[in-house]
Amino acid sequence: MNATFGTVIADARRNKGLSQRELARLTKISNSTISRIEADDGIQHDTKTIACLAEELAIDYNYLLSLIGYVKDQPEVRAIQRAIDNMSPEQVQKMIKILNASFDDAFDGKKIGSDSQTFISTIPAGLLNNP
Repeated sequence: MNATFGTVIADARRNKGLSQRELARLTKISNSTISRIEADDGIQHDTKTIACLAEELAIDYNYLLSLIGYVKDQPEVRAIQRAIDNMSPEQVQKMIKILNASFDDAFDGKKIGSDSQTFISTIPAGLLNNP
C-alpha cells in the first residue's frame, strides 16, 4: 500500500503515543482538521499546517509536501537538507563548493572528485537512506 499524507500523519502520531486531541493541542490545529487530514478526505493542505505537523511529529517537511503533490519527492535532496541543518555556515559553504565541483565533473563526463567522496562518506548512512 502506498503511503498517503493522512496515513503518514496518523502513523507518526500513534508512534509518538498521541491522540488526535493531543496532537491538535500541541500544534494548535483543530481536532476536526487533524481527523480530516488523517482520513485523507481531500482537505486542502496549507503549508503552515504541514510545517506544524512535520515539526511536532519529526517528519521531513519536503516528504510531506511530496505526498500531496506540492513538490517532487527527491530523497537525495532531503538527505542533503537534513545534513545542512546540522552544519555550520562554513561547512555548508564547503559542501556547496564540493557539489559545484562534482556537477562540473559530471557534465564533463568525469567521476566525482576525491573531495566529494570524502564529504559524502562523512554523512551518516541513516541520512542517506531515510525519507
